[in-house]
Amino acid sequence: MATFQDFIFENEERDGIRFSWNVWPSNRLEATRMVVPLGCTYTPLKERLDLPELCYEPVLCSRASCKAVLNPLCQVDYRAKLWVCNFCLQRNPFPPHYQGITEQHQPAELIPNFSTIEYTVNRGAPTPLIYLFVVDTCVEEEDLQALKETLQMSLSLIPQNALVGLISFGKMVLVHELGAEGISKAFVFRGNKELNGKQIQEFLNLTPGAHASNTSNKFLQPLSKCDMSISDLIEELQPDPWPVATGKRPLRSVGVALSIAVGLLESVYPNCGARVMLFVGGPGTQGPGMIVGEDLKEAIRSHHDIDKNDAPYLKKASRFYEGLSQRAAKNGHTIDIFSAALHQTGSMRCDI
Repeated sequence: MATFQDFIFENEERDGIRFSWNVWPSNRLEATRMVVPLGCTYTPLKERLDLPELCYEPVLCSRASCKAVLNPLCQVDYRAKLWVCNFCLQRNPFPPHYQGITEQHQPAELIPNFSTIEYTVNRGAPTPLIYLFVVDTCVEEEDLQALKETLQMSLSLIPQNALVGLISFGKMVLVHELGAEGISKAFVFRGNKELNGKQIQEFLNLTPGAHASNTSNKFLQPLSKCDMSISDLIEELQPDPWPVATGKRPLRSVGVALSIAVGLLESVYPNCGARVMLFVGGPGTQGPGMIVGEDLKEAIRSHHDIDKNDAPYLKKASRFYEGLSQRAAKNGHTIDIFSAALHQTGSMRCDI
């Protein structure tokens, strides 16, 4: 007889998913006592040759706050043609085309071996993938060159119909135009001034929700159209030219760069899946979201300082990044932070 560990391993291999806990907390009190938060790692492109392709819409829970999908763990009343959601326990009727199901004649989404299923649905032309690269130039030339090579490689792996854009930042923040012929053009923003979404929209001359407008296309274009342009822009990136005095940190405008990226996407692609990819090589040292001062004598705060409430930039920076994360999440946008440095970069404050 297989052990529980064998059962878990079999499910992980089949579905490409691993949870931090194999048992869900039964109530909120147990959830608060969990030392490690409940989470999972998932392989969305895991190949399974035995999976059927379902060419219809998934059946969803009728509760507005749930919308879970019908799955093999749901309780089913075949006689009454009802199913009980295994997340919220809502009783849901099957749609009319499920009236012929029985215990012997089950739809694919109720078969235990198909705990992972793929649907092919026709909902019109989907929004293309959107990638907005936000690159820190306050790094050593060797590190920047390695990053540029990685970005060039990533462009070769992105679908040709995906929309791409580029923002670079140091003391100033540059929003690069794509497709400008003969010369590189960019909108330059001061890195120590906080901007709201409306100001960003006005400065960049963006039309809200205008997916295909010429103004939005200056900053986000299909890769097939701007492949050479964005490749050249990435190749031309240089370390931040502003001099750094002895005993000082470079002025790095992480907060303003992220704010502009979020403002750009929420203006031209609201409620559409998009991804901001932030590549940062050190802590923010000026403007909104800064986590440490410019002077090297001022050490970045440790976890002990944070626990003792002795981190002067923490609360303000946390509020700023929390606001950005809420704006991004509201529109279905993701913010990825790629941080590689021998010293801290303050990702704990980002809280995104």
